[in-house]
Amino acid sequence: MISRVCLILPTLLLSKTCFAATDVTAELQTQAEQFVYTQLVIDPTSQAEVTASSIDSRRIQHPCTGHITPTLAGNGDIKRNTTVKLSCDETPTWEIYVPVRVRILKPFVTVSEPITKNTVLTAGLLKVDFMDEVMLRGDNFTEPSLLVGSRSKRDLKPGQPVRQNQICVVCRDDTVAIEASTSGIAISTAGKALQDGSFGDTIRVQNLRSQRVISATVEAVGRVRVRM
Repeated sequence: MISRVCLILPTLLLSKTCFAATDVTAELQTQAEQFVYTQLVIDPTSQAEVTASSIDSRRIQHPCTGHITPTLAGNGDIKRNTTVKLSCDETPTWEIYVPVRVRILKPFVTVSEPITKNTVLTAGLLKVDFMDEVMLRGDNFTEPSLLVGSRSKRDLKPGQPVRQNQICVVCRDDTVAIEASTSGIAISTAGKALQDGSFGDTIRVQNLRSQRVISATVEAVGRVRVRM
C-alpha cells in the first residue's frame, strides 16, 4: 500500500502544479488582450478580435502577488501583430513578452440566403456581417437599406459581400424619377432607364414626357439625376 501511495502522490502534485501554471498563463493572456482592447481606436461600426498567443509557463519565475504593468513593446503602435510586455513590479521583478494578434472586422452587406440572378432584393434578404478588413475591397456596402429594391445581376451567396457589379440599382426598362435642380429650383419627371446602372453610374434615360434621351447619374433605387 505504501509503495502505491508513493507512486500516486508525485503524480497528483504534478497535476496541481500544471493546473496552477495553466491558470497563471491564461490570466496573463487575458491581461494582454484586455490591455490591447483599451488602446485600440477604431470606427464605432467596426469590431475587433484580439487573441494572445500561448505563454510558456517556464518563463514565469514566480507568481506575481503585486502589480503587473502592461506596455506595448516597440514604438507603441498597435499593429496586426502586436507584442505586449507584462512586468511584475514586486521584487524579484520579472517581465514576459506576449505576442497578440489583432484583427479589425469591418461591416458589409450580404444576403441572408442564396439569391439567384434577377431577384429583387428586399429588407428580409439583406443583412450586415463582419469580415477582416484586409479581405474587403472598397466596392462593398455597409447599409442594407440602400440596396432594398435593387436587383441581382448574378447569383449571390451568404457570407460574401454584395458588390457594385453584382446588382443594378436602376435596371433597364425600369421607370425612374429624373431629378434636376438649379438656382434653388427642383424639377422631377418620369423616365425610362435604357441601361442597367449602380450607384454613381451614368446611364441613358428616356424622358417619358418629351421622349428625349438624356444621360443621368444613378443616385438611388428608382432615381437618377441630371445636370442643368
